[in-house]
Amino acid sequence: MRFFRYLPLFRENNIDVTVICGTPKLKKFTAEDHQTNWVNMLDGELVSELEIESAKILKYKVPGAGAKKRIKILLDKAIMLCNNELTRPDVVHIIAPMPFEVIKQLRRLKKLGVKLVYSQTIAREYSNRYLVKKLQQLKVKKVNECYDSIIVQSEELEKIVIETNAKADVHIIPNGVDTDKFCPIKDERDKENLRKKLGLPVDAKLITLVGAVHPRKGTDLLVEAWSILLRKYQDVHLMLIGPRYDQSRKELQQFKDAMKQIIESSGSEANVHFLGQVNNVNEYLQISDLFVFPSKREGMPNAVLEAMSTGVAVILTPFIGLSKEMGKEGSEYLLSQRSSDAIANNILSVLESKELQNNLAKHARNWIVNNMGVASSVRSHTDLYKQMLV
Repeated sequence: MRFFRYLPLFRENNIDVTVICGTPKLKKFTAEDHQTNWVNMLDGELVSELEIESAKILKYKVPGAGAKKRIKILLDKAIMLCNNELTRPDVVHIIAPMPFEVIKQLRRLKKLGVKLVYSQTIAREYSNRYLVKKLQQLKVKKVNECYDSIIVQSEELEKIVIETNAKADVHIIPNGVDTDKFCPIKDERDKENLRKKLGLPVDAKLITLVGAVHPRKGTDLLVEAWSILLRKYQDVHLMLIGPRYDQSRKELQQFKDAMKQIIESSGSEANVHFLGQVNNVNEYLQISDLFVFPSKREGMPNAVLEAMSTGVAVILTPFIGLSKEMGKEGSEYLLSQRSSDAIANNILSVLESKELQNNLAKHARNWIVNNMGVASSVRSHTDLYKQMLV
């Protein structure tokens, strides 16, 4: 979705875009997906051809499981596009991590005369076993060497890429945020009206997390911290925005049960709102008192940047990928130890100090406006594409 926000500005910069994408993974199917016609299509069939923001969107049927099979089909479609002189692009920009097994397809793309760019949007996770880790890094190195350029969002991700000794050029381009859409609400009256519209209590303290309900995101830690806060404030509500992976994955059953037990034993079940995926994240952020993000591993999480842009006080826990591009600890955000007690204590410190809350919100908004606007990110992408074609 972040890249889709770039499409209108790409067009303004005379860049034509064709997007190749696939049907969702089985574990991400919605009830509507199960009832669609494409479910029974053969793998590789064209599901739809749309135009969004002047970009052509080609969506293909891919297997519901098996990342390698899914990616191979989409790369074959890219190769088909590049084989045709009428549709051959100048640049193929890959935004999904490529497994070692698709190297031959990546090399075929390069032989067709197109430039390959890859955006690494999250810190890779390697095994703790030395030999296994070295083998994993070697495979990543071989894949990275297929790219002409690699885009990362921060210096921390740049270090991770450089560790593979890849030959490709590495460029830091921070994520772009739509600062007009993700902006502070005008005043308290508007905030009250918006809370009423969204069916949330006007006078409650609202804490928000945007991200999949998953252990890596720390959803369980935040739920536990919320239960600790109830000892002092009964009007604390928790808004969890994002897909419920714990509902569909068997391996997350223990994680799901632990959260359920905490919520049920709190006596305030109605204060936890699992909102799922919503189209108006900006409105939920505008009515929030605090945004808490206890993730373990990220690239540059757009959810955090959008909260900062909306002028919400932010609490983070140290995660792999946290970088100076997101501002300074104590100025644009608070940094908490990654435990439920520490998170609860930091939340209390913000809720009990309007001055601290307002300062964090103000500095966060200014930082995003000055450093993370979507137009700036698009300019950097556009400049890179043009440099590669010289």
